[in-house]
Amino acid sequence: MTRKKITMLAGVIFCILILPSVNGIAFAQYYNPDSSTGLDDYLKLAQDRVAIANDNPKQGSGTPMFAADGVVGAILLSSGVFGGIAASFFIKSRQGKYAVIGRG
Repeated sequence: MTRKKITMLAGVIFCILILPSVNGIAFAQYYNPDSSTGLDDYLKLAQDRVAIANDNPKQGSGTPMFAADGVVGAILLSSGVFGGIAASFFIKSRQGKYAVIGRG
């Protein structure tokens, strides 16, 4: 057997052995021993949220769109982080050993 075949076979065996433990983790988020389906609590919470929204129509959805810790704050934070990373890549690309002399 070649090295590639051995690696593929080991990956398949690993996936077969790990599958039962992953299935238990995925099921755990909906598991409720007191109910038959496990989704009853989520249904009750959703109905309560709809009732609260109907009782308070002028309050909006509850999503702080323009709060500093809401959507705009998240946009500013992520654009600052990713913009800084992009800027550092741009600056490094202008000074690298593969930069062509005479272009900019």
